[in-house]
Amino acid sequence: MAILVLKKHPATRAAHYLYLIPFLLTLHPLLVNFRAVDMIIYAAGLALVVFLVIYGNRQPLLRSESDGLNLYLHYRHNAEYHPYSQMLGYRRLTANRLSLESSNHSPVILNLTKHDVDQLVIKLEEEQVHAIE
Repeated sequence: MAILVLKKHPATRAAHYLYLIPFLLTLHPLLVNFRAVDMIIYAAGLALVVFLVIYGNRQPLLRSESDGLNLYLHYRHNAEYHPYSQMLGYRRLTANRLSLESSNHSPVILNLTKHDVDQLVIKLEEEQVHAIE
C-alpha cells in the first residue's frame, strides 16, 4: 500500500497570498514618512508572512497511512486522524469536493483537484470505505 499525499487545491494555495495586500497598502505611507525602525519592523512582518504562506502551501492537506488518514486542516493546529475502521464512508459532492464521514469526528469537506479526488476515492475503496448515497 503506497502512501498517498495530497496538497490543497491550487486556488486555495494562491488565495493565501492575499495576506500580502495589507503590506502593499502600507508601503506608501512608510516611504513618505521614512524611519529606519519602521522599515525594519515592516520588512520583518513581510518576511514572516511570506514564510508562513510558503510553509502553509508546502504542507500537505491529506496523508494516508496504512491504517488511517491524517488531515492537516486550515482551522486545526494538529492533524486530525481518521482510522479506516471508524470511517462510515464518503460522499462525492462535486468533481472537486469530497465529504469524509467518521464515527469519531464531524464530517470533513475536502476541496481538491479532480485528479486528487479520484486518487482518494480509489484509496478509500481499497481500504473498504464505500460511498454513502
